[in-house]
Formats: sequence, C-alpha cells, structure tokens
Amino acid sequence: MKNNIIHIAYCTDSNYLEHVSVSIQSIILNNLNEKLQFHVFLYNAKKDDIERLKETSNSIVTYEIKQTDLDRYRHKFTTNHINKSTFIRLMVPRLLSDNVEKLLYLDADVLCFSNISAISDIYIDNFVCAVGLDSIKEETNANSSRLKLTSNDYFNAGVLYINIPNWIKLNIEEKTNEILFKNNSLKYADQDALNITLQNHIKIIDSKWNYLFTWMTEQQKEEFFYNKENLPCFVHFTGPRKMWYQEHKGLAQDLYNFYKHFTPWANNSLKSYKNKMRTVDFRVYATQCFKKGSIIKGFKFYSTYLVKKFFCN
Repeated sequence: MKNNIIHIAYCTDSNYLEHVSVSIQSIILNNLNEKLQFHVFLYNAKKDDIERLKETSNSIVTYEIKQTDLDRYRHKFTTNHINKSTFIRLMVPRLLSDNVEKLLYLDADVLCFSNISAISDIYIDNFVCAVGLDSIKEETNANSSRLKLTSNDYFNAGVLYINIPNWIKLNIEEKTNEILFKNNSLKYADQDALNITLQNHIKIIDSKWNYLFTWMTEQQKEEFFYNKENLPCFVHFTGPRKMWYQEHKGLAQDLYNFYKHFTPWANNSLKSYKNKMRTVDFRVYATQCFKKGSIIKGFKFYSTYLVKKFFCN
C-alpha cells in the first residue's frame, strides 16, 4: 500500500453510523502504531450524524452517495436486515481508483481485536480480492451448490481485501450489477452476485481475517474472547441479532460497549431489538431460554413463534 497506509472503507446509511464509529475505534485502539485511512461512504445520512462520525477520528474521509447512483440497483431483497446501502461497496473501488491501489472493505458489524498490519503482506497482485470463506465446515457448501459455482469456495463479502486496478480492469462493478438486475431471487443479494462474478479471481485467506460470530456455540460466545493469543484480527457479527441490541447481553455486547465508550455515541443507550423481531427470532430465543433453564420464558417465546408461524403469515 502507498506510504504503508492501510486504506479501509465502510458503506452505511444513518442506521449504522454509530456502529461504523465503533468498528473504526476497535481498529484504531488495536493498531496505535499503524497508518490508517478510513473512507466512509454514506447514503441517506443526516449532516449532524456525519459530523458526529468525523469526531471519531481525524483519519476519516466521508463521501455522500446520491439516490440516483443507487437507483441503478433494482434488486428485491429476500433478507430483511439488508438494504440498498450494501450496493455501495460495488462502487467503492471505482470511486477510490485515482488514489488507492489496495483497499480493505469492512461491514459495519465487524470488530477488530488485534493488529492488522499483516494485511499488507497478503499477495493479491494476480487476484481481484482476498476473501474468507463463509463456512469453516469441510462438506459441500450449500451456497456454492445453490449458485452452481465452479468451486466450493463461497466467500463472505463482509471483509474484502481488494486490488482496485484488477477490479476496474475486469469491470467487476458492472458485471455484478448485471447479475443482480437479472436475478431478483438471490438469497444474499450482492454477496451472491460477487461470488458468481469473482469465482475465478479470489484468494482464500485465513479465517482470522473474517471470523463469523455465527460459527460459535452459545458457550463459545462467552469464552472465545478470553483466549487472547488466538483472537482473530476481525470478528464479523453476522445475522440480524446483533450484539448492539440491548436484549443480546453477553461478552460480545460488553466488548462492543467498551469500544463504543471511545466514540461520540458513548452516552447513547443501546436500542431494543423488539420491533425488528422476525418469526424465527422467537424460536431462537425460546431455544436459548430452554438451554438456560428459563422454561416459562422459553415457553412464552415458543408459543409466540407458533402463533406467528401458523396464523400471522
């Protein structure tokens, strides 16, 4: 990377600005001796919130994306917690191509737990992206089969180490948009489309660069972060039940609050997940309650799940 600067990009709307700030602080606090440059691409964000984000660090540059730019992506989402701002990551390499050659893209729900300088040592001159697999299981990946990929290497697009010149040369943005335009049934929207477009142009890297929280059991979620020697560089808190909702108490939420303490949102209370709950969430909560011995509470959640599943859909 030029001048040994690690360029890091995020894409967000107003709903995730706080979480981007927390993610950025987690990187800064674990990389105090590194040169970092953050590029935050914003859609539908309030000016006051943008100024607040900039207070997080002097190393943040913001870019506002217009509605007309996103209107090109007419994809119907099948997953409720994903919205149009996810498509901005397809534009980022083009928008930074004049000044940046290699870029680390991160989702807002990624937290850093160690030094990331080794990212610059990953050789991607002959690739478009270095990526982490979406599953650590060895059996055939269901997503690879679903998309009929040429390999079993279905990756998670929440962490992408991008070779920008190669991205531009192979016209990845337009090719991915074309796939999205033709196929509204893609389960994971642009992540699926990127897997199709990039399937012969990726380098698979260690899971420490994109360790998914959903890989852990409930017990591991309370023990994992104490093993300092084996902590990943990034933990990606995938799925809709985020650690930043007040109902999801545990060690992950404690760590989120620790980094949040160093942001302009330090005094903001965590929001509730109740108004975002899906039918499946009631079943998940019921299972968790039963395992913890909270039988009555678990029964209430499961009863609500059954009612919603069979009578409300």
